[in-house]
Amino acid sequence: MYRRLLWPVLAPSVLFGVAAGATVPVSVLAAMDLGASAALASFLVAVVGAISLATTVPAGRLIDRVGDRRAMLLATAAAAVLTAVTVASLVWAGPGALVLFMLSTFLRAPAVNVWSLARQAYVAERVATREVGRAMTALGGTMRIGALVGPLLGGLLMLALPLWSVYVLSTLCSLLALAILYSPRLGGRHEEGYDTPGRRTVHATPDGPALDGSPGGLDVRWDAVLLAGVAISTLAVARVAQPVLIQLWGVQIGLGAAQISLAVAVGAAVEILLMFPAGVLKDRLGRSPVLVTCLVVYGGGFLLLPLAGSWWGVVGAVAVMAVGNGLGAGINMTIGADLSPPVGRGRFLGIWAIFSNVGVLGGPGLVSVLLLLATTQAAVLAVGGLALGGAAWMALWRGGSPCPPGSEAYDCRAPPPSQTMAAATIARTPVSSIGCSTGAKWGLWLDGNSCSALPLASASAQAVASKAPKPQ
Repeated sequence: MYRRLLWPVLAPSVLFGVAAGATVPVSVLAAMDLGASAALASFLVAVVGAISLATTVPAGRLIDRVGDRRAMLLATAAAAVLTAVTVASLVWAGPGALVLFMLSTFLRAPAVNVWSLARQAYVAERVATREVGRAMTALGGTMRIGALVGPLLGGLLMLALPLWSVYVLSTLCSLLALAILYSPRLGGRHEEGYDTPGRRTVHATPDGPALDGSPGGLDVRWDAVLLAGVAISTLAVARVAQPVLIQLWGVQIGLGAAQISLAVAVGAAVEILLMFPAGVLKDRLGRSPVLVTCLVVYGGGFLLLPLAGSWWGVVGAVAVMAVGNGLGAGINMTIGADLSPPVGRGRFLGIWAIFSNVGVLGGPGLVSVLLLLATTQAAVLAVGGLALGGAAWMALWRGGSPCPPGSEAYDCRAPPPSQTMAAATIARTPVSSIGCSTGAKWGLWLDGNSCSALPLASASAQAVASKAPKPQ
């Protein structure tokens, strides 16, 4: 699986992650170099978040229209061009340079949105059910690698070159990713069942009706989307608040910048080490148990932080957070892929991304309000409590397993191996037509291998499966 995804999506994703990761730590500094005040430079970051939130659904519609591969190509090319414009504004640094910098930064946000959703749609379309968790975790890991390597390379460049050299690095990484995607030998190979842009040429047809309604014409379990989406939003808030709160707490107890950076680096290393086992756990234990565990451990790390009065205490709390966050690597994309329908997948993933984008946009605002009204300790405890609340929401509403006896070893989206090709054909029914039982209203099929049932297809389709000859 990893070899099959390496060149079409994983390698370009690492390069795109490095391109984005290199510019994140210097974006505020770059704006201030062009004459922006500290308040305006910070406001630009908030505007980028708002644009990302507003363009998620249009980005998904674009992917459905042009195909996932072509969408990745267009987004990568757009990001490269816009980053080159940013370089020009920083080198020029004359009248109007700040406006040019702001426009290129704002326009890059939709391109990043399209890229993120297109790569997720690409993997979801081409990976077997039993491998979705590992594949999405690997995809999420590529961005973590980029977030680690990008700032490191950017910092090394700035030891000898001006700040704009970081944006040159970002442009080159985007161009290299584009070359890989465009190369017929690497990312551009034609696949059976897909046209050149990456659109499916053959679609599975469900035998049964859509479940829980079909807003926007999408065959989706919207109740399950709400269940998981709320928990994902709390995770997004914790993730975006974590680096801010660690820095603020470190300053409060008298740590220096180098000590705080080292503690954060320890956490990043722990998260990267947990990527592979986290993917395996998602596929073997199921999505819901892993998400609940992730939020519990992650929230517990926040609750430990106010108890830390030394560097070692901060490292211990950050390590606990890293274990929780590492277990949740790729969980957002995994559940999104599970819930997405074969037809209109890109459009659905755009809607699904709203949950995480709301958290990313609202997290900094929540922290700011708490810091204004209370203390750093109160802000840390509130974010930790929110993560634990997300875990409770997911655990309480998903209830007990509705699996029939003897089915615990199989995934909800596939029949037991004892069934023949007739049943296997039914198993290709779109995700939205699948459940662990007719009473699995809240999408409990997210329990993965801990819960299994045939698709909720028509009676005739289930009859075919029941009449399939059993192995002797």
